[in-house]
Amino acid sequence: MFGYIISGQLPCTTFERLSETQFVSNLTVANTSLHIVVFITEPFPEGFGGAIYFNWPNPEPTWQYLGFISNTKPSAIFKASQLQSPPESGAAVMFGGVVATAQPQLGISALPLSEIEQLTTAHDTTSLSVSSHVLFVQKMLDNLYNYISSFAVTQQQMTPSSDMFVKISTVTQWYERFKSRMTSDPNFWKK
Repeated sequence: MFGYIISGQLPCTTFERLSETQFVSNLTVANTSLHIVVFITEPFPEGFGGAIYFNWPNPEPTWQYLGFISNTKPSAIFKASQLQSPPESGAAVMFGGVVATAQPQLGISALPLSEIEQLTTAHDTTSLSVSSHVLFVQKMLDNLYNYISSFAVTQQQMTPSSDMFVKISTVTQWYERFKSRMTSDPNFWKK
């Protein structure tokens, strides 16, 4: 029903079923830089999704909510590197039948989507998506454009120097073209 990939490893679909709605898998992690892709291998019942939890080995299990997957969001990528220490407060007590191990663990709880919407992620977790990358690039471009524009002068205001100059219209043209390409294909720069 579920699978995951840890960066640099083969996909895994082995989960221990604790109950009708709770599944756990022990993770083999080579280092503390941890990116996990979690995905469904078959659809959830209508109106349900999977709440994804993570547990670093601690004396007591401290399950921290990462995010969710569903039929409309069949996969998600998480950066869980910062979750090595127990949270200060409010750690979810989940998967009660699981014995603490020396390995990190991934837990998935099948819940109604209305319940999943009420959950909040651990503060040090990053869920990566194309839209967050697009937003970052657009903000960066806006900042660069505003910064460069703040130095714009007319040709009459220019003083002779050995510096090279780029016309602001050239920067504007590049900026508009880049934004357009980013909007139509967020991964164009990888090609």
